[in-house]
Amino acid sequence: MSAPIRVVVVDDEPAYRNALQKTLSLMTDCEVLGVCKDGQEALDLCLSDPPDVLLTDINMPRMNGVELIRRLLKQEKDVRVVVLTVNEDSDTIFEAFRAGALGYLLKTSTPQDVIEAIRLAEKGEAKVTPRIAAKVIEDFRRIKDDDDTDDTELYTLSERESEILDHIAQGLRNKDIANKLCIAEKTVKNHVSNILKALQVNSRTEAAMKALKAKLVDAN
Repeated sequence: MSAPIRVVVVDDEPAYRNALQKTLSLMTDCEVLGVCKDGQEALDLCLSDPPDVLLTDINMPRMNGVELIRRLLKQEKDVRVVVLTVNEDSDTIFEAFRAGALGYLLKTSTPQDVIEAIRLAEKGEAKVTPRIAAKVIEDFRRIKDDDDTDDTELYTLSERESEILDHIAQGLRNKDIANKLCIAEKTVKNHVSNILKALQVNSRTEAAMKALKAKLVDAN
């Protein structure tokens, strides 16, 4: 008999945490290492006893899900992460995948979907809510269409804007970028606005995708 899948769950809503515990109790091949109420608590637990799979929300106190994924996978690369959230924002989706998430489910998913996502993640395979998959595909298609219009287009960015674009492509948010560069968050926002205009895109997600495709930033 194979070892159970070791899982850590993190969500800031008590009722939903209880619902997830009931769902995971249906899995005979699952061992719940802990159920956490915020990102920092989950990070501490995962670093002290790394699970096979982390099931995480995005919008949480103390540390959001994207930052949790980024910090955890920097130290524990073998942990598989599945996002389970109400957040359908394209920028957040991109940031989560860029940080290292393997799956992305909405909280409208059935218990069976959640169980399947955990089992697939443990094998290194992804499960994504169809609506989220459609958003990702549409974003890539939009960038491809933009690039096909003029493959020789040049983008003029300042050294600081290029630096910020690189951080955007890494999935960092404005606050994180401001902290790294020791500048005001408002200054970052102004630079981001200029970057979107220069790249002729409407969102951070599109900017990151276009930058990666045009090799304006390092893909690693």
